[in-house]
Amino acid sequence: MIKSRLIELFNAFSKKEIKPLGKFIASPFFNQRGHVIQLFDYLVMCKFEKNRTPLRKEAFQKLFPDQPFDDHKLRLSMSLLHKVFEKYLIWQQINKEETSAKIKLATAYRELNLSRHFIKTSSEIKTLQNNQPFRNADFYQNQYEVYLEEYLFFSENSRMENINLQSVQQNMDIAFMTSKLRQSCFLLSHQNIYKKEYDFGMLQQMLHHIEQTDHLDTPAISVYYYCYHALVQPTEYVYFEKFKALVFQYQSHFPKREIRDLFLLATNYCIRLMNQGERRFAKEGLTIFKEGLKNEALLINGTLSHFTYRNIVAMAIISKDYDWVEGFIQDYKIRLTKNHRENMFSFNLAWLEYERKNYDKALDLLNRSTFSDLLLNLSAKTIAMKIYYELDAFNLLYSHLEAMKKFISRKELIAYHKKNYLNTIKFTKKLLELPISNREVREKLRSEIETTALVAEKRWLLSQLG
Repeated sequence: MIKSRLIELFNAFSKKEIKPLGKFIASPFFNQRGHVIQLFDYLVMCKFEKNRTPLRKEAFQKLFPDQPFDDHKLRLSMSLLHKVFEKYLIWQQINKEETSAKIKLATAYRELNLSRHFIKTSSEIKTLQNNQPFRNADFYQNQYEVYLEEYLFFSENSRMENINLQSVQQNMDIAFMTSKLRQSCFLLSHQNIYKKEYDFGMLQQMLHHIEQTDHLDTPAISVYYYCYHALVQPTEYVYFEKFKALVFQYQSHFPKREIRDLFLLATNYCIRLMNQGERRFAKEGLTIFKEGLKNEALLINGTLSHFTYRNIVAMAIISKDYDWVEGFIQDYKIRLTKNHRENMFSFNLAWLEYERKNYDKALDLLNRSTFSDLLLNLSAKTIAMKIYYELDAFNLLYSHLEAMKKFISRKELIAYHKKNYLNTIKFTKKLLELPISNREVREKLRSEIETTALVAEKRWLLSQLG
């Protein structure tokens, strides 16, 4: 029973949602079957009262106490309850955003030909729109829909003088252009990371239209316009600077989920430039991350992604903002999900201690941790490798490198990562065997490292050659 879609969905509801969900299921409009209500009550009892797994035969006895167990009949009850859960989710989404719900109400009044009701609702929608702070694609989509409803209403009632077709067209254009630019930025970001090719459709024609009109005066459009150009032309830094300035200036125009996306697009740009050797973009990225922490846009339901946590630490370390990042590592540990919390905390603190040359502290943190994530485990082993080298603990280092190599050979790794780490091991061994006084051999090794595409610790290896 616990493997069913019903239980998976039920477990996604919080304790706070159980009471309204129970009322919804008990409503005859959505459900008229008593055994469906009883099944819901049984699941609530198992999860919230007795904290145990629901059992199929026990559930059937609760629903049909005088009947022999019938798995097909139980499955039917489970299916019906699942459908009521889905109706509840639909109802939630419809009523989640008041403006969208009111637009649907206006549509209903128009179709019922209730003029006074329609006009009053239309006026209420406009008031809601004027009072809400956001000016993103959703805002302009709502504007378009309410003006479209008015057009349909007045045309159906032969009151053509009241029709404002220009507002219909204008808001539809802005909603479309903003959404199109936003999606194009996501496609570009994904394309840059995963080397995929996408068809951007009529984007170029739209960009030309924007540039020939005053649409760049609309922040929702200009933010994504400059983001797109920054991603397409990363070395034309003026686009990124304009994008970053607009995002900071117009944060209040976007909901937090969208600000988070914009901040991550900006920081991914910085990471891309850093990977190309532009280390100064670590400070740019850190500035954006700090703002995202300040306004809590980077948090999802109070939780910080462990990827974002690690990227923040990386940018702070590269920027040598050690005191700030120590506080961040400690303060935001609790914001990580439980399954990543201890590993990410220990690794990033060990990384910081390594950069501060507190090698004993770093090794202690690494040795006391078990890193379940494969790439995090390899990163931890790499830090230990560098510490052994810098402490001249060559016997330990040789053993460590051999153990790393065997570890990599045993694990299923993407070829890119495998090559990265195997090359790092190979070149570290060559460093150990390097004649100190032979400049020619050292320069040859430097050239080999520089021209090898995949080396996880290329910068560190080169720094050891002086």
